[in-house]
Amino acid sequence: MKMLTSVTLSALLVFASASAFAEKPDFSKTNAAKASYDFSQNKPATGNQLQRGSSQHDFSKTLAATSQYDFSKNRSAVETKPKPSTQHDFSKTAAF
Repeated sequence: MKMLTSVTLSALLVFASASAFAEKPDFSKTNAAKASYDFSQNKPATGNQLQRGSSQHDFSKTLAATSQYDFSKNRSAVETKPKPSTQHDFSKTAAF
């Protein structure tokens, strides 16, 4: 048990010290950090570009698009009426 504890503590010490002494990049020394850098000269990114999905839905593939679908079997929507708004009387509110 002592051996397992000492190996675990040693491993934690190695990993903790490695990340503590890792050099952090200083981006202020890069070319893009200069005031004279022209971002318009950058090449466009290529590779893993996301494709935009279509904003149009193809309803011809839905169940309701088939000629056998019976719309009369649909449940009717529950109509909800908005509750009237009430004004709060802030003169009766205790400020904390």
